[in-house]
Amino acid sequence: MLASNEIIMPVLGMNQDFGKIVRWLIAEGQAVKKGEPLLEVETDKAVAEIEAPATGILGRVSAHEGDDVPVGTVIAVILLNGQPQDQPVAAAQPSSQVKPAGPEIPAPKASPIAARIAAEHNLDLALVRSDGGRVEKADVLAYIEGQKKTGRQPASPKARRLAAERKLDLAALKGSGPYGAVLAADVEAAIGQPAASAQSELTLSAPPVVSPSILPLAETKVPESEASFSEISPGSIWRIMSERTAAAWRDAPHFFLMREVDATRLIAWREIAQKETDFKLTYTDLLVKLAAFALRKHPRLNARFQSGKIQLLTEINIGIATAVEDGLVVPVIHSADLQSVTEIASARAGLVERARSSRLRPEEISGGTFTISNLGMYGVDAFLAVLNPPQAAILAVGRIADRVVAVAGQPAVRPMMGLSLSLDHRVVDGARGAMFLDTLARLIEEPLTLFS
Repeated sequence: MLASNEIIMPVLGMNQDFGKIVRWLIAEGQAVKKGEPLLEVETDKAVAEIEAPATGILGRVSAHEGDDVPVGTVIAVILLNGQPQDQPVAAAQPSSQVKPAGPEIPAPKASPIAARIAAEHNLDLALVRSDGGRVEKADVLAYIEGQKKTGRQPASPKARRLAAERKLDLAALKGSGPYGAVLAADVEAAIGQPAASAQSELTLSAPPVVSPSILPLAETKVPESEASFSEISPGSIWRIMSERTAAAWRDAPHFFLMREVDATRLIAWREIAQKETDFKLTYTDLLVKLAAFALRKHPRLNARFQSGKIQLLTEINIGIATAVEDGLVVPVIHSADLQSVTEIASARAGLVERARSSRLRPEEISGGTFTISNLGMYGVDAFLAVLNPPQAAILAVGRIADRVVAVAGQPAVRPMMGLSLSLDHRVVDGARGAMFLDTLARLIEEPLTLFS
């Protein structure tokens, strides 16, 4: 058989289990060149362009626009040397080979992701077999798909409990989760209202009958539950952003350090550097360079907390929080400590433009080790940012504004910038965070230190 190149759903984030097909840029049956943008995939980070792995004809497309596909799944192939499009893939299937499930096989060891997915679907891992030494994510997903095909409706534990309490048939409900799994929200939607707490259920009993004529006028206003409102259905990027920030706020013990710095020399540095390049330099560009330099001196902040251990990262890759129409994405400038300010400015401009046009490549949204979020251009003096998991720190930057400060014991007007540093206390303590912020503040107040 002639060779073909499989196109799989890529892993673009550490916590990514699925990717959503936004659109195919090349139609099935059309020619494609290696490295040419092939499709757009939406993940928990952004919408990314996936490039063709080879030159040939796009064929056997098994995942379509709007489909949520498990990572590692074959979704199409590049046909080479005139290979025919016979034996098309009937549906997107995980590329890992999985043995049939058997209820009498004891549960092997499972990867953390596999265990989590199994718990979310109320699945006994003893029913899942694997070719390897432990159960992997693909094994669990394949078993869940098999359950669906045999008539057992996948559902989260909370959904099963709510359905049992209300005597609802899960098989009759349309699930909105992966592989059509029924979630708690689906059960609540079928009921017509969120599940009531024990206290709220008491209020559902019939109230005493009161003649309207004896009710005071002030009590005849429309109840809050009947007030008019409008709803917004958030897109996937906004939904996933909210889930990730909620998880970060819940799981990572945040603490914050704040400081004002004199930006006089930072302003002068930008004006001088701008004359040496055609790219528009921003204060964010300068801060990326300075933060990267400070991280080399304080590697504990260039780290993450994983599996109960602190992992110190060797590369310094600075993410820049960027507002887009559907939410917030964080494109990454890799090896920022090794790049000049003009190189950083060029990279940042390209990343922001591609982020806002949904054309980021996978490598441009992966591997971040530290994030900068700058809201100074919106007139914000200061703010506290939520961590960008799994990173241990994020720098929030406010505007530069003239303020009266003490200089040599006398009042003086200086352009001051507000900084706040959000930190994961599992990785960084107050003293280490304060030393990093002090180094960064000194660099901002005297950028020439960078070159000494």
